[in-house]
Amino acid sequence: DGVSHVGALANSNIRSVSLPALPFSIASPALSLLLVFRTNTGYSRWNEARTLWGGLINNCRNVVRQANTFFPDDPHHVMLKQRLAAETAAFIRALRNFLRGPTDDDTLRSELYELVGAGHMTPATVEKGMAASNRPMFFLSAMSATLRKAEIDPMKAARVDASISVLVDLTGANERIFKSPIPLLYTRLLSRFLTAFLLLLPLALWQALGESWNHWAVIPAELFISFFLFGIEEVGIQIEEPFSVLPLEAFCNGAIAATSQELRSRSGDTESE
Repeated sequence: DGVSHVGALANSNIRSVSLPALPFSIASPALSLLLVFRTNTGYSRWNEARTLWGGLINNCRNVVRQANTFFPDDPHHVMLKQRLAAETAAFIRALRNFLRGPTDDDTLRSELYELVGAGHMTPATVEKGMAASNRPMFFLSAMSATLRKAEIDPMKAARVDASISVLVDLTGANERIFKSPIPLLYTRLLSRFLTAFLLLLPLALWQALGESWNHWAVIPAELFISFFLFGIEEVGIQIEEPFSVLPLEAFCNGAIAATSQELRSRSGDTESE
């Protein structure tokens, strides 16, 4: 029937240390609710940030599209179209910079000077934007100033201004998420609760897994449960700060920059005609 021998501690004077499963059964629903609330809150923040950036992309496209549609095709207004498109691209990149932090400053400066090299922005505007306390709002104000220089029908100007106003609202919503993280007290409570629960869990598994040799099954069971519970907590930690997870660079460089470049090129084609 096989070979077996008694466990290493079977003949020792050390008494088995174990806990009843009842306290863990009572605590499990509370721990589950905390984990679910943490994950759901983090996902809600991530999903809202993703939705807001979708709105930012669409409204940036609308601003440049409306300028190409409403502005006349004379040289003065073609220049204003290109400037407005450049300021729109600068705005979305400045918002990414605000959400990424100072480590993104060099990247933003180089991107803005690319617009200077293309002749769509002045170095003075770049330096003023970098020195501004709120860089996204600086470039939104620059967009409004460019719009005021256009000699177009007031109703058409109001439609472009409405799109810029939506960008202001979306910027404020991003700032709200960025500046209001989940309270640290809640994070600490969940972390301490989960750690204490998992540290004591082997004592509850000791008797339940007593059929295994020397209760060896407690170790893989504890590792398995800990892996998934700590994994759920880590998911909540990662997505509660959505701007470190979302591909903001792809949003800016792919959707916004490419679309703005296409629309600026279309303006140049209209002028040549």
